[in-house]
Amino acid sequence: MLRSKYIIETADADDLCASVTPELQTAPIARSDASVRVHKKENKIVISIQASTIASYRAVTNSWLRLAMIAAEIGGIVEERPDSKP
Repeated sequence: MLRSKYIIETADADDLCASVTPELQTAPIARSDASVRVHKKENKIVISIQASTIASYRAVTNSWLRLAMIAAEIGGIVEERPDSKP
């Protein structure tokens, strides 16, 4: 079994966690041989990945890290807008 844990430290941990956790129910992970756990710990998001094959492990890792990166980037874009509200 392949396992990894990714810790993302951010001031927007609540928003980032809220953005990615719904994907646990809708993403293809539900039908694969891998599992993903996402939780918030203080100002960090922890993504734990477990898979039985290297192909599944690579695919799930790429998907979840990309998902977290995009959510963080979108959050940054929204904050930079002059008409955005805190």
